[in-house]
Amino acid sequence: MGGMRMVAARILFVLGTACLVLGLFAGLLNREVIDSERFAGHVDSVRQDPDVARVVGLEVSDRLLEAAPDLVALRPLVESVSSSVISSPAAGPVVRSAAVPLHRAMTTGDTALPILRIADIGAVAIAALKTIAPDAAAKLPDDMDVTLSQIGASGLDKKIVSTVHRVRVTAWLMPVLALLLLLGSALLRARTWEQVSRTFGRAFLWLGGIVVGVILGATLASVLIPTDDIKGALTVAAWHEIDGRLWIIAALSLVVGLLGLAMVGVRSIPDTKQEWLDLWQWMIRPRRATRTALAARGAVVVVVGILTVLRPLTVLAVLGSALGLGLIGWGGRDLIAAGISWLRSAEKKLHLEKVTVPLAALTVVSLVVASVAYLAWPKDRDLATVAAKGSDPHACNGYRELCDRPYNEVAFPATHNSMSAADGAGWFIGEQPTGVMGQIRDGIRVFLVDSWYGQMSNRPPTVANTQASRAEALAAAEKTYGKDVVRSALRVRDSFNLEPVGSVKPYLCHELCELGATEWLPLMVRVKDWMRDHPREVITFMVQDKVSPEDVESLLKSAGMYDMLYTPTLGRPWPTLGEMIDSGKRLVWIHENTGGGTQRPWVLPSDLWVQETPYEFKKVADFNCRPNRGAADAPLLLINHWLSNFASRIKDAHTVNSSAVLGPRLTKCRTERRQIPNFVAVDNYAIGDLFTEVARLNGVA
Repeated sequence: MGGMRMVAARILFVLGTACLVLGLFAGLLNREVIDSERFAGHVDSVRQDPDVARVVGLEVSDRLLEAAPDLVALRPLVESVSSSVISSPAAGPVVRSAAVPLHRAMTTGDTALPILRIADIGAVAIAALKTIAPDAAAKLPDDMDVTLSQIGASGLDKKIVSTVHRVRVTAWLMPVLALLLLLGSALLRARTWEQVSRTFGRAFLWLGGIVVGVILGATLASVLIPTDDIKGALTVAAWHEIDGRLWIIAALSLVVGLLGLAMVGVRSIPDTKQEWLDLWQWMIRPRRATRTALAARGAVVVVVGILTVLRPLTVLAVLGSALGLGLIGWGGRDLIAAGISWLRSAEKKLHLEKVTVPLAALTVVSLVVASVAYLAWPKDRDLATVAAKGSDPHACNGYRELCDRPYNEVAFPATHNSMSAADGAGWFIGEQPTGVMGQIRDGIRVFLVDSWYGQMSNRPPTVANTQASRAEALAAAEKTYGKDVVRSALRVRDSFNLEPVGSVKPYLCHELCELGATEWLPLMVRVKDWMRDHPREVITFMVQDKVSPEDVESLLKSAGMYDMLYTPTLGRPWPTLGEMIDSGKRLVWIHENTGGGTQRPWVLPSDLWVQETPYEFKKVADFNCRPNRGAADAPLLLINHWLSNFASRIKDAHTVNSSAVLGPRLTKCRTERRQIPNFVAVDNYAIGDLFTEVARLNGVA
């Protein structure tokens, strides 16, 4: 019978401790998240986190650019201003006043409450932009509304409200159940105050240990979460906002546990020199530990090792917190011992029965009740009631009809300055909405890129042209965009007098690498991976080359693409797309300046292989199909189709990329040049009808 009682006592102890843990975390959610004012305070703290400010600043920038698309040329400036405004302490009242009604709408189901708007922050960002770049921001409306999220009547709202109800019930129900279960466990063992104190002390020690484990595990997880998007940045920042409170809870739990055990004479911290030596030997001599203890110790060491490698400062913070907990425990033990001694002395002087242990047990129980009252008692009771294009394995570049056509009789969608991405890190004057990988996934098959030698500068992450090419690149950029624009961009980037200090590498830059740079090799590795996963696609790169053919060869070999290169013979027919795909040679490589000669015949010099149209047009009426660069009998025809107006690129794209403009020009050029336009190159390819018109040229529309 005694054995059954002990088993039942253990089961009740485990269940009671589990309820204590659940109640603690539910209470923490109730206190810190479900309370609207506290939630708003946390939101205000989180939005000042550098990573959050950066990604939210990007989101605000997107909204600003939607209102004034031509500001995309100064996107890094817009992003910098927006991020600074987002993280500014001055934005605190705006964020708090917006977060409270949003929170109440989410937790009460009242969809009539205001939605979360960052209009005031948007207005501040606009004002800052107009101060820094008045001409560029002139078209932004003063009262433009920047909305980051909107709450409506949806299933998500009902789920949130339902979860709120459950959390609030759990926050008071679980601690009460824990109190009853732990009390039952103690009474099954022995009906004494000493046993009650011991049981509750052990439970709180377990609680503290579990909380410490959760903190360590969540800290490790937060290290592995990328913070380059809103979800990741918010997750990590929210954890940093709450982990300090968990350390306090862990410390209090351990102190309460020590209090409960100390009342019955249990030492929780080594006292004598021999006890410390025994603990040290257990730590450094695994053979004396049990298998379970050895596994636990090994797991802890591995976690600490990983954290040390990834986030050494985090490890220092954790170790500092652990040291603080240890000091709290050590000092707490002495205070408890002094208190017990004083109580027992008082017992003798006042001729009282033993009161020390009952008082301790009552203290522990009172702490549980106080915790329930603090964590679970709702601040308000206004909760609403809850009512209850597919891949074809036989196609070539997406169409079966193209498999039997020679390469030079196929039209391909192309992008001008493909590497110049508006959403790329630090790209000024972006000419495409996204980078090469986004374009290739969307259907672009010809990429016009500029290559330069660059080095990481003394102000990372800004890349600089090498000293030998910087003057040439600066002159080219000023010719393209104008001296004032380039100088303004360099001031914003703070990149005058940069020193190239890193190793020399091939980069994709539009002339001046300070205005935007993409390291070439990692990009080509990603292109190779995409081509491997899409074996029925033929891809072309047409390179404005400042990087030598020798280094390009080394780059393509390193990327694993060398065996994909196709080498045509001038004067002989091109193979069909199907033949190129079947041979595995489905990468065409063209250089504008320097061909590969007999050593690298796959590097096709554009003046022999590609004839093109002019590329500098100011208005639609200027478009023509006259010959520009390239031999008149070159087998490939490039149509340059964009307007060279820096201040209105987005607006221009809506016009020139439309079927009404692009279609007639392609038809005209096909007639005048007596061959199909092979490469149809545009800016801002996602705007307009590029793919429709290319399909029409191929007769597959």
